[in-house]
Amino acid sequence: MAEKQFFPMMPETSWWALRQQFKKTIPSLLSVSYLKSLLGLTSDQSARNLLSPLKQMKIIDDDGKPLPRANDWRNDDKYQTVCQEILQEIYPSELLELFPEKAVDSSAVKNWFMDVCAVGASAASKNAATFVMLKSGEIKDSTNTKTTTKSAKAKTTPKTKSDEKSTNISPMSAGTPPVIDFHQPMPSTNGTSGTVPSVHIDLQIHISPEASPNQIDAIFASMAKHLYGRR
Repeated sequence: MAEKQFFPMMPETSWWALRQQFKKTIPSLLSVSYLKSLLGLTSDQSARNLLSPLKQMKIIDDDGKPLPRANDWRNDDKYQTVCQEILQEIYPSELLELFPEKAVDSSAVKNWFMDVCAVGASAASKNAATFVMLKSGEIKDSTNTKTTTKSAKAKTTPKTKSDEKSTNISPMSAGTPPVIDFHQPMPSTNGTSGTVPSVHIDLQIHISPEASPNQIDAIFASMAKHLYGRR
């Protein structure tokens, strides 16, 4: 019976976070406590699960000390070469020949791991994800994402107070409605001025038969004064 093959399972988030830290400074020893503190892991076993693939890829030795490859791994110019070396050292030629391109179908790779390595779907997915990451050779440091997000936000111009003022026009600033003088001639639709409309008033005066001539004269004099402005 052939010996069962084991391939690295390295989460991308841990891979890039650790590589970013190595770019700052290479630790003298990569320990369980170091990984827990750096990556915010909650258990020792989670950290040990990361030490195993790093040893398999020869980034650290069996004691957790960084190997010369660790220095090349953190170098952007040498990163793709390191990935190719790891692929050639760890994975069988059958898998490399089946997927020679950089862009790999992860589902097809997952099926290969499930069939050849006789592992479950979860483990096969993790194996495939690590293989695809190494095969692409692309650098996806988190700092690139932050820079893109920051530049995108800078392009958004905030609305200034002056812009808000220009859009909020007071109804009074649009102009005061004209005052109509009903004593002036009304304008006509054809552009010529018209005349003031005439007013016709009918008065009915009831004079008592007992009124004297002087009283009747006083009544008509008062009417002339108030209606016609005569004095």
